[in-house]
Parts: sequence; C-alpha cells; structure tokens
Amino acid sequence: MKAQSLLKVGAVTALLLGLASAYYYGQTPHPYQFTEVRFCPTTANKRTFGKYYNKPTQSQSALDNKYCRFKYRLLTEVWKLRQFNDVVSLPDGAFITSDLAPSENPSLWLLVAPAFVWMGYYCWAAKDEIDNESSFQRLEYFKTAIKRQGLITRTERDLQSHESERIKDKHKKDIDRRADNLLVKERYISLEELQQQYQRQSELEDLQFDNTKKQFAVADSVADKSIAENLRDKRKADAENINPSSETSQAPQGTSAQELVQLLKNHEGGWLWDVIESTKPVWVLGGQGSGKSSFAASIVMCRKAIFDWNITSIVDAHGHKNRAKAWKLLIPLEPELIGERNDYLAIGEAMDEAVQRWSDRTENDTPIQTLWDELTQLSMQDDCKESVKRFVRHSLTDVRKAAEYLVCIAHAFTNAASGNAEGFNDLRQTETIQIKRKSKNGRAPLNHAEISGLYDDDGNLIEDKRVTVPDWFYPDSLLRFISNR
Repeated sequence: MKAQSLLKVGAVTALLLGLASAYYYGQTPHPYQFTEVRFCPTTANKRTFGKYYNKPTQSQSALDNKYCRFKYRLLTEVWKLRQFNDVVSLPDGAFITSDLAPSENPSLWLLVAPAFVWMGYYCWAAKDEIDNESSFQRLEYFKTAIKRQGLITRTERDLQSHESERIKDKHKKDIDRRADNLLVKERYISLEELQQQYQRQSELEDLQFDNTKKQFAVADSVADKSIAENLRDKRKADAENINPSSETSQAPQGTSAQELVQLLKNHEGGWLWDVIESTKPVWVLGGQGSGKSSFAASIVMCRKAIFDWNITSIVDAHGHKNRAKAWKLLIPLEPELIGERNDYLAIGEAMDEAVQRWSDRTENDTPIQTLWDELTQLSMQDDCKESVKRFVRHSLTDVRKAAEYLVCIAHAFTNAASGNAEGFNDLRQTETIQIKRKSKNGRAPLNHAEISGLYDDDGNLIEDKRVTVPDWFYPDSLLRFISNR
C-alpha cells in the first residue's frame, strides 16, 4: 500500500512538472529587436514663480520622477524611423535608450516536458500492475477460503449424516429387540422360534462375509495373473531383443532401450507402450499448466530412444519462448523450429508442405517425427486457417503410409482445434489417440489423465479411460535413455 501511494504521488508530480515545463519553456520573452526608451527632459527652471522656481536641482528631480522613471519598449525599427513622433519634434537629448537583443526559444528544454509525462505514465503503470497483482492474490485467497470452508462444511455434514445413520440403525435394532421380547412375553411367538430366526440371520451374514472374501480372492488371482503375464512378456521380449510392431523399425539392442520398453509395457497394462508404437496421430490435450508440452516431448524422446526416429520439425507459434522451456531437450536433436514469434504464414506453409510430403513418402521410407503445438488458435488465423483444414483431414488418413509420426498439442479436441474440418468427427475419434491432461489450479499438472482412441483385446474402442502418468515419464528423466545411445 505504501509503494502504491508513493507511485501515485510520483505520477501526479511528474505530470504536473511536465505540464509546467511545457508551458514555461514554450514562452518566448521577446523574439524581436527592441529598444528601451525613457523620456527624461531637462529644465533650466526659468520660472519665476511656483514650486522650486529658485531651486533647479529639486525642479529637475521632480521632473525626472514624473517622466523618466517609466520605461517604454519599442521595436527598434519603429524607433529608428521615428514613427512615434508627434507634430512637435522632441530633441534627442530628452531620451535615454538601451537596446534589447531578441531572445531565442529554448526548444531543447521542451524535451523536459515529455520526459516528465513519460515518468508519470510509468509510475502510474507500475501502480496499476501492483493493484492488479494484489487484486489477483485477494481473489485467489478468497477462492481458497471458500473451497476450504466448503470442504469443512461438507465433511461436517457427512459426519453428521453418518452418525445419524448409525444412531438410527442402533435405535432400529433396539426397537426390534424390544418388539421380539414383547412378542415372546405376550406369547405371540415362542422363544425357540425366535432363536431360530436369529440363527438363520446369523447364517446369512456369514454367507455374505464368505462371499466378500471370495471376491477379494478373485481380485487377488486376477492381479497375480497380470503379474505373471507381465513377467512372461518380459522374458519373451528379452529373448527376442525387443521387436516393435512396426515392420520397418527395429529397437536398438542397447540395455537402455530395453529398460525403457519394459517401463512402458509394465505401467498400467502397457497403455504408454501402445501410444508410443501406434501409427495414429497423438493429440495431447489440456488447459494451461496441465503438462501438455512435457508429455508431448516425452513421447518424441521415447520414440527417439527406442526406434531412433528423428524429429525433423517443431511447429510452434511461441517457439521463441519454448526453446528454453518445453523444447530445451528436443533442440539438441536438431529439429527445424517453424513459426516462431507468431509467424502464422510460415506455419501455413509448413502444413501445406506436410500434406505434399505425405503424398510423396511411402511406408518403406525412414520414419520421422513432427511436433505441432497450439493448434487451438491456428484455425482462427487468416494466414493458415485453410491450411489447418487440409492438414487435419489428411493427417487422419495419410500419415501411416507416409511413415510420419505426428504429435499434436491443443487445449481441447474441438472443431476449432482440428481446423473446423467438417464431416470428419468419426475419423477424428477413431483414427487419433487423444490424451487429456489436467492441472491443479491451472499451474501444477496432475498425475492422472484420460485416454481415448486405443482398442481393447476385443477390438472395442476405448473412450475416456482414466490412466495415470508416472513420475519418470518426463523429459528430464528420459534424457538418460537418449544420452546412452
């Protein structure tokens, strides 16, 4: 608050100084040649009567005090031409003159005014920035307090509800027991029959308990089976030196590649391995701070480490910012960075070249990788919106036969993100893999995600399956697999 007050005072002061400077230095005292004239007539005091008639000095002083003390400024040209003369000419000795040279306008000093105005603007802008940051922090604190209070209130309500249910259940049992005792007392039911009912109820509860134990046993056996299958796959992969599904790409024989493949296969049924080896375009989706860029970079690094597929280009309108962040570990792989500083014309040309490249390349060519960032905004840019439509349409059908592996990044898998390519909704869902990342408060990525586009063992399309992203699936952690190549 103190800094804001100081900045406000500084802004007002600088603005006032700027206005004062503009007014003061803009005034020109006298831009022309002037002559300063005083009328100082002399007298011999020849009067024989009146005041000072016999005192010449006092008479001259009184005359000077009446006329000579006043100064008049005339243009020098007017003075020299005697344009002020009356009918009766006055002697030159009656005037005292002095020349006044013209003064120049100090135009250089006028720069002081805009300097002060700029200082005032800067101070006010700094104050506004502090105000905005303070307002944002207060809003965040308020939202946090609301969420915390809501959580506390819900927890208390749930506890009260649970406690009420328990009390109600206890009261019900007490009422049932008293009712049974009353029935026995009134001889509506015998004690032996009541004991039989209790025994049957106890047997039913025992059966339910045994059934629950069997369900846990089945779950354990399924988990043991999955572990055994994973171990079998590991032994088989070690024996076969890791053969990926692509017929034209062989995994390197290095231990690092084998270790990475096992990590991918052993995580949650191997969904990460299915993504890495798939020929479908991979779309990484999510809001700000959800880890989209790091996940996309991790896919590229895994394919480089396992299959030695080079990344040839990164198309990113904000590439000049992401060089030192998201793509810092991909830059050493020497991709071409296209579209930096919002060069949407270059991005459109890159998309047109990609479509042409897919028509020229074949499945037998050396596989390559390309990464396309911020596709959400491209369909709204005039320089590339038509190219985005063609790019998305052809990517759904042409990339597999062109041996090019695409990784695309967008905020959401909407028509705008896919270039408003009409009539391709079904293909988008079935011929792409979509991985939706999420964040906490728009800043920290969460470790769970949703995946669509893969197929299960029965050939059914998987949609919005909840998965987790392991901590080691991050560019910094994966760097060692590339460094050991």
